[in-house]
Amino acid sequence: MKHTTIGFVGLGRMGLNMAARLIDTGVTVVGVDESLTAQAAAQDGGVHVVSDLSVLIARLPAPKVVWLMVPSRYVDDVLEGLTAQLSAGDIVIDGGNSFYEDTLRRYKELGKHGIRFLDVGTSGGVAGAREGAALMVGGEKETVAEVESLFLALAAKDGYAHVGGPGAGHFVKMVHNGIEYGMMGALAEGMTVLHTHTSQFDLSLEAVLRPYEHESIIAGKLVSWLRQAYDEKQLDQIAGEVPRGETESEMEHLSSLGDMPVLEAALAQRQQSREDPSYTGKVIAALRNQFGGHKVIYSETNEDSNGQE
Repeated sequence: MKHTTIGFVGLGRMGLNMAARLIDTGVTVVGVDESLTAQAAAQDGGVHVVSDLSVLIARLPAPKVVWLMVPSRYVDDVLEGLTAQLSAGDIVIDGGNSFYEDTLRRYKELGKHGIRFLDVGTSGGVAGAREGAALMVGGEKETVAEVESLFLALAAKDGYAHVGGPGAGHFVKMVHNGIEYGMMGALAEGMTVLHTHTSQFDLSLEAVLRPYEHESIIAGKLVSWLRQAYDEKQLDQIAGEVPRGETESEMEHLSSLGDMPVLEAALAQRQQSREDPSYTGKVIAALRNQFGGHKVIYSETNEDSNGQE
């Protein structure tokens, strides 16, 4: 079955870009968001913005499909509002950074009402949401197959996989985030060493990142985003502190599931930056802001710039 109409709850940076990508493929998106700014941007982007969940549900054909793209702390509240209005056979998809144990609980709770639930680990940052993301989907095979056209429309080429049963998508994404923490930490450490030797070797860090970015063993999106941060002189503007993000508590849990000294070191690195701001903290904060619009603290004004985790 190819679904041509979907409800979207959460039209922030990630949600709006994903909705816009679906619209490009001919899908009608009915969306809701509490932010007036988000509503206006979504309306301009072709989303049929409605006032609340009741109106959203009423606008969807059966079986209804609702995609959640909200911070994990709001998922239960949204589900509470949806459960009373959805019917058996309807599908809810959580594409945010929910903790997998919460996902398993929600799957069981919704199942009591006959509502089907899928969990999708979404990676690729704000740009990936618009240009094609990596999607790690968990849930029952039959339900995944029913809405697979949506996943294929949203994902980059070869970027979608049904990775396992209920909870698997968010579990796999949690492990992905742990790997990401370690990679970002290693990049930050390396750039800090380069920074401290700038005078000795007359280094241009912007120049260093060009060969790093192209065809080197460490080439990849993180290096590209880091090079962009240096080109934009972003590190000159922000403090050396990494604000606590939405996924950090999950990383603390992940480190308890196996022998993960790299992840533990990356966590300690971030936590230490809040007590003792550092150049390493600057690099990590700049990277997070580049790919996800995550919060940074500016060094001079100490004003926050907020992004959705």
